[in-house]
Amino acid sequence: MKKILGAVVLGAGLLLLAIVLNCGGGGGGGSNAPLADTGTVNLSITDPPICKNPNGSFDHIWVTITRVMAHVSEDADIDHDDGWINLVDLRDQPMQIDLLDLDSTTCLLTQLGSTSGLPAGHYQQIRVLLLSNNPKPKERGPSLNKCDGSGFNCVVPAANGTPKELSIGSADRTGIKIPSGQIAHGKFVIPAGQSVDLNIDFDACRSIIKQGNGNFRLKPVLRASEVSLNKNAISGRVIDKDTGLPIPLALVAAEQKDSNDVDRIIVQKFTGLDGKFIFCPLPSGQTFDIVAVAITGQAAYNATVTLNVPVDTSMGDIPLVREPGVPATITGGVTTTTSLPINAPTPTSADVALSALQPTKPLGGGSSLIVTIPVLNGSTHSVTTESDAGCPTGTDCANYELLVPSSNPKVGVFGQPYADPFTGPVNYWVNAQAFVPMSATTNAGKADCSPSSLPTVFDSSTSLTVDDSGTPVTQNFAFTNCQ
Repeated sequence: MKKILGAVVLGAGLLLLAIVLNCGGGGGGGSNAPLADTGTVNLSITDPPICKNPNGSFDHIWVTITRVMAHVSEDADIDHDDGWINLVDLRDQPMQIDLLDLDSTTCLLTQLGSTSGLPAGHYQQIRVLLLSNNPKPKERGPSLNKCDGSGFNCVVPAANGTPKELSIGSADRTGIKIPSGQIAHGKFVIPAGQSVDLNIDFDACRSIIKQGNGNFRLKPVLRASEVSLNKNAISGRVIDKDTGLPIPLALVAAEQKDSNDVDRIIVQKFTGLDGKFIFCPLPSGQTFDIVAVAITGQAAYNATVTLNVPVDTSMGDIPLVREPGVPATITGGVTTTTSLPINAPTPTSADVALSALQPTKPLGGGSSLIVTIPVLNGSTHSVTTESDAGCPTGTDCANYELLVPSSNPKVGVFGQPYADPFTGPVNYWVNAQAFVPMSATTNAGKADCSPSSLPTVFDSSTSLTVDDSGTPVTQNFAFTNCQ
């Protein structure tokens, strides 16, 4: 029986052009750093745009960055603590960028800038600040606003091509926090007299929530890591095991274990028309588990899991097995309430992330591993509970739907043959994790409710069995003690 890791930090963020970087005091002061004991940071950003049209539901996701800041303390408050440095200060020329403009099948990096004179040290948090959709009179906007009257942060749905304002919560004032848990090795180091390459990986597609009223909210997801801009990649090609032909638009995820031996998605991409993908740059000296799934037209494929893939590796071909039936569908509802007595519950909103977990067959006599299976197109894996006439009394609620392979995964250790998918029941756990809504004035994006992750254990009592009949399986979640 395994306990779930109860907190996944949300963050989000971005990037851009080379700019002269300054060092600042608390809350964004402007004094320059001393020349002694300083180093250089080369800042870049990547973003695999898996939700870009025609694969997904968006043509563009525009955000406007004003600053990127860092601090040596994970607990530092941007409003009250000194010691913040400005890695990028764009307040005079805010940069508006399209998060879906990066190519998911090449190692393309957007360079944010390179600067020297930054205080050497170990930095445990990063903040990305965006321009308010309603800036103050003296605040400058981008020279050309792509949101066309819908604020300065917006999405362009593929359905109609009309920009819709993107609510950013407090990202204009306190920024989007990347804590140590979302920085590789828990920190990045600016070495004295040397330079470091720092990359921010922004998962735009997992960061956009469509609310019940049709509006869009930013619930950002990002990570940061020290990288080598010239290598540190994992690449490969996804093929049909029987025909040997490449599978375009297969979904591939790079995953790593959390403290409870559950593989969590670090980054994911679609393959190109040639079936190829590349994850880059990645932190050096680490290994990843690579999980690939696909559904193309009427053909659905199982998941193939490749364990212990080292960075700077070309994997070659990854075979997927065609399923005889249709993908499985898991549906359900999510409710949230405050910590008031059970006989007088009060509704309260939360952002909820849902993921599909599946056990792998033990390899070499070892223990099995629970992996996250990337959900297929059409899934709603991020929801926000809201008041609705159909909600149970005293709750906010939302519905979700996950489309997943209807078979067990094919598993192998990198460099060794794959084992065929094991026979028997096809079991999943649906993991729901609750967070304070990004629209909240305090604690936006932090883990919410008690417990914040459901179910609290992964065993036979909490798993679901699915098949390829097309009949949905239901799993509901009720969060209590929410903020």
